[in-house]
Amino acid sequence: ATPRSTARQLVREALERYGLAPDDGTSEEYVLCDVVGRPAGPGGAWQVEHLRPVGDAERPLVLQDVWKPKTGCSRRFEIRRRQEVERVCEGEDAETAGESPGSRPRGAGGGAGAAG
Repeated sequence: ATPRSTARQLVREALERYGLAPDDGTSEEYVLCDVVGRPAGPGGAWQVEHLRPVGDAERPLVLQDVWKPKTGCSRRFEIRRRQEVERVCEGEDAETAGESPGSRPRGAGGGAGAAG
């Protein structure tokens, strides 16, 4: 990977290395995800705090240089099935649908408009 590599190129290269033929449309089934989390629990299992699909034309190494995760968290890039990521993102949208900025319970995040 180089700073000029796009997310789509990296997905195709990874699929080739693992023996999945990207020429048959398989690469369209997968998306590169920017995942922020931390090791948690006794075995140090990865706990995801934020997952975002990276746009096909985005450059992951540039993203890595311009945005750092908060203290105590780490970032990694994962290749996931596009359908799985869409389901996760739809679920997050359903959880926050209809909420006004001040209606979130304490500790649920939120910005300047959150109740406190």
